[in-house]
Amino acid sequence: MSAHRCDELRLTGSGGANRVMEAEFKRLVMRSPFDIRVEKPKREGEATLLYPFEARAAWVAACYHRTSSRITWDLCSSDAVRLEPLFADLVPVLSADDRLPDENLPFSVEVGSASDFEASPLQLRGVVKNALVEAFAARGVAAELDAESPDIVFVVRRAGIPETRHTCVGIDIGGGARHRRGARVAMGPAPLRETMAAQLIMLSRWDARTEPLVDPMAGGGTIPIEAAGLAVGAAIRKPMDLPIGRLTAFEDLPIQTPDLFPGTVPRILALDVDPERIPAMVGNLRAAGLTGPAYSRSLVIADQDVRLLTPEYVHRMLPAAHDMKPGVFCFNPPYGVRMSAGDEKRLLALYSDMGRVLSRFSGWRAACFVANPRFEEMFGHAPVMTKPATNAELRGNFLVYEFR
Repeated sequence: MSAHRCDELRLTGSGGANRVMEAEFKRLVMRSPFDIRVEKPKREGEATLLYPFEARAAWVAACYHRTSSRITWDLCSSDAVRLEPLFADLVPVLSADDRLPDENLPFSVEVGSASDFEASPLQLRGVVKNALVEAFAARGVAAELDAESPDIVFVVRRAGIPETRHTCVGIDIGGGARHRRGARVAMGPAPLRETMAAQLIMLSRWDARTEPLVDPMAGGGTIPIEAAGLAVGAAIRKPMDLPIGRLTAFEDLPIQTPDLFPGTVPRILALDVDPERIPAMVGNLRAAGLTGPAYSRSLVIADQDVRLLTPEYVHRMLPAAHDMKPGVFCFNPPYGVRMSAGDEKRLLALYSDMGRVLSRFSGWRAACFVANPRFEEMFGHAPVMTKPATNAELRGNFLVYEFR
């Protein structure tokens, strides 16, 4: 048998997200209700971090971590790359695993990256499902496959570096795809995924206590919503909505998720040139719990053309910014996918105008995700950081600028 028990917390993100995910996790754990520290993680490529499993740290990740795309608890691993050996490997290991739920429940199996497994994803999913059913039965648990409304989702994937690839089975403890926050009730054009928006803000090095943040192209409000959440350390999942409630490893942990940075009052300005988008932005902010008197001065919305921005306008809209350090622009400009020649000319002119306008803001920084190769040239400033990334299959770069 080539299978063995493992016990690791796996944070998976978009390509190149490792450093941001690690920095955010360390920050959250330090401010969590637990007196714990996390070890330096192992890295699998540029998009996966592995930590020794510790239930309290895993609880923090599952409830609060914003920059990861998926969070799983790895239970066992096998060298098998074919179906029959994998089934033979998994059944005895899983049958003896006391970390599995000990009550009857519906479950499902999802397949992660597995292109080098010698069977189709559907076949791989089926053999892991069968192994789990047999393992649960050996433990006296009647588990049933329910892909529509499972209580527990198992994930099988090929993992490891090229020299030591293995087939790994774990439990999704993070509530599925992490960019689905439940706050986006209205979709704008070319939306940035929430996980990508969180990465963008982290890369900007925004300090919510001392710097204002401006999104001059806010659209549906994804960046302002993520900024507000990062500023106060707000949870994005509740324990009662996660499978951790059915796992004994988490049974003594809290069911409440208070803000980890209480007392922080961010100053955020969300702008868009199109007044017809403002209601959608407000709707998304309301769904995220970011409207009402408590937020009237900390998160301000207005329709404004980025080409008309001045420091005076920002200070007028955010009066508290007068007493703060120079701030940060975080934005996701239009990319120009599938445009006519005339539209492309106008888009490139917009990039140029943006570079000219933002240079008025001495001491400020800017961070953006861009999938148009002409942006840097037309923007007219040299980035201090360039980081390749992918937003919903669209390849581009995170860019960070400093205006002196």
